[in-house]
Amino acid sequence: MQEHKGLTRRQLVAALSVVPFTGSRSFASKGDLKVAALDWAWAESILVLGGVPLAVAEALLYRERVVAPDLPDTVRDLGLRSWPNLELLRALQPGLIVAQAGYGIPASRLELIAPTLALPLYTAERQPLLNAESGLSAIAVAMDRTQRARDYLAEAQDRFAEVRGQLSTYDNRPLLLIKFADERLIDVYGPGSLFHDVLTRIGLSNGWEQTGSHWGFSTVGLEAIARYRDARVVIIEPGPPLALHNSALWQTLPMVRDRNVVSIPPTWVFGGLPSALRFAHNLVKALHPL
Repeated sequence: MQEHKGLTRRQLVAALSVVPFTGSRSFASKGDLKVAALDWAWAESILVLGGVPLAVAEALLYRERVVAPDLPDTVRDLGLRSWPNLELLRALQPGLIVAQAGYGIPASRLELIAPTLALPLYTAERQPLLNAESGLSAIAVAMDRTQRARDYLAEAQDRFAEVRGQLSTYDNRPLLLIKFADERLIDVYGPGSLFHDVLTRIGLSNGWEQTGSHWGFSTVGLEAIARYRDARVVIIEPGPPLALHNSALWQTLPMVRDRNVVSIPPTWVFGGLPSALRFAHNLVKALHPL
């Protein structure tokens, strides 16, 4: 088991005072602030703070890939996360736009429509879980929901600690976190990914040590994991296509042959704190009482 290196309660509360705000205009009528979210990590953060976004980019896909927290049907779809419909965004007249810093339309352009929070998630420091926590805090300040954020952050730390305790009897086998890109290619999540940070937080080891992309994953052929004979594979559903599942390639993988493969329901790998908690919850169910 690895040492927990997450934020302390004091650090979490202190984070509430930091708001990365790109513009000079103030937020109007915080109590009923209309917020447009261009990133799903921040959309789910708004929801757990008790708000309902006015609009979310790719809202339909959110319901399929993020799953929870639920996105109400009243939320407008803004088009692509990388390039939302700016005409619609302007017509909706949001009081605040929340985006991911360094992804999609520059904050300076969004600021011409409404005050904009461009919050970092994936950065050179490769600490997306800490960024997810501080980002939720910054949104809470903008929405005048700081107490809700304090409560949620404290509950999150308690939940991570609870999961860590539930895994005290786990066999300490390192994990390989994978998603299928197609029948032979997989994304494997390593240092710099949100789920790697969660493994560290709950005391588990990631068998994949390559940092990979900016988002912390490597796209490789399925055969690349064959050498990790002692690892347990965690498939983030959907699982392997039927043709692959019945193939000799799949059946000869050491972890498949030794029955060291588990699956968890669809969970957003690029999410915020709610997705991190959902991953921890799904993972402990899959691993317990292994």
